[in-house]
Amino acid sequence: MKNYSRDSRFIGAVLLLCLLTHDRIGRAAEPTEGMKNQPILVADDPENGENPKILAEIFLSNEHKGDIDAIKKEFAAVSITKVRPQLFKLGNPPENIALGPNIPADVARLAIRLALSYNRGITLLLPEERIRTDYIAIGTSIFDESFQRPITPEQLKQLSDPSLTTEQFHALYRHITKEDQRKP
Repeated sequence: MKNYSRDSRFIGAVLLLCLLTHDRIGRAAEPTEGMKNQPILVADDPENGENPKILAEIFLSNEHKGDIDAIKKEFAAVSITKVRPQLFKLGNPPENIALGPNIPADVARLAIRLALSYNRGITLLLPEERIRTDYIAIGTSIFDESFQRPITPEQLKQLSDPSLTTEQFHALYRHITKEDQRKP
């Protein structure tokens, strides 16, 4: 008799890997020298509040079970309807946040505010390089700890600055995660 559970775990792992590393549509795989100062392409027009492609996953401790509707309303206010809240049965989720490169700055700041309100804070960032372009994760445990990058309270304050444009926000995000310092 064939062991199908082993095969299904492998297929699930491959699908998860594909989901997390899918091609960044609308962006060059590696920016060339002449493209470094070009604006980041945003999936939808944040000025019109159109963010239907964005998926937001928020992992919460059990004490925030009653806050799920309020969190969904906060995301709905910026036209994000794909919200997947999940509860940790025991303990607390990691104090991290993942923001894909197409997330508008105002939406990213909302995600930061929600993480600070419902997940005890943010001490780690997940680099954009392996995050889906239109993806937000708060308190996720699906990434290896070595992949996550520490963030100081001062850096978090800088990211939360409402005067940052989307391009400036993501440039700062990549600087904090040291993605901008890697050689091609």
